[in-house]
Amino acid sequence: MEKNIEFKKSLGQNFIFDRNLLTAIAKDGGLGKDDVVLEIGAGAGTLTDVLADIAKEVIAFEIDTSLKPYLDKVQEKHDNLKIIYQDFMKADITTFIKSKAKVIANIPYYITTPIVFKLVDHIDMFDGILILVQKEVAIRFASPAKCKDYGITSVILQSIFDVDIPRIVKKECFTPAPKVDSALCRLIPHNRYNISDFSDFKDFVHLAFSMRRKTLVNNLKTKYDKDFLTNKLNELGLDERVRPEDVTVENYIKLFNFLK
Repeated sequence: MEKNIEFKKSLGQNFIFDRNLLTAIAKDGGLGKDDVVLEIGAGAGTLTDVLADIAKEVIAFEIDTSLKPYLDKVQEKHDNLKIIYQDFMKADITTFIKSKAKVIANIPYYITTPIVFKLVDHIDMFDGILILVQKEVAIRFASPAKCKDYGITSVILQSIFDVDIPRIVKKECFTPAPKVDSALCRLIPHNRYNISDFSDFKDFVHLAFSMRRKTLVNNLKTKYDKDFLTNKLNELGLDERVRPEDVTVENYIKLFNFLK
């Protein structure tokens, strides 16, 4: 099949054809026979086929209509599969998903962060997300405080998800092979923290990391009173010279709730 496909670099098309690996990915997503699955970027339908073999229902988005001949063959095998030829980023997913779903997808590298934040905005619709992304991106998502990869997305995602990396996927596993290795990033929603306003919290984290070389207080004082900030940091056992990457997710949430 892969010999006949005209891969589009502009759409970040790097497909996996190893069924054993695809089955392992579905297993990493905890997929079962009662699950509804959202797949973003069905591609040639290789993962789609595996997901539809296992799940109760699969809803797959694909922007590239030239792949329809391959996806039609997968569609013919599964009456529990719905393929939507739309740009996922422009779609109203609430019209397609009517019950809790799992996301399992090999998503295009170039649009990883927008896709993730769209899923974040619809977190109540999902009980688990498993996405195949660049290895360095997965590391950033899962990074703890005090690490160089810890930043805005680390804090925002970990404030609402348990984030881990269950599998590294070498670049040679893809056709065509990308220049870097990939990793599965698993995000499981949790309710560990009470965030008073999640939309404002995201803006707060962006401001906190606006200039990494500056202290947290210097970044936040453009919006909040410096003395008040310093006092609240001291209450959390943090020095006023603390840098953004040295503050844990939990302390970011506590500080935000103080300031609100």
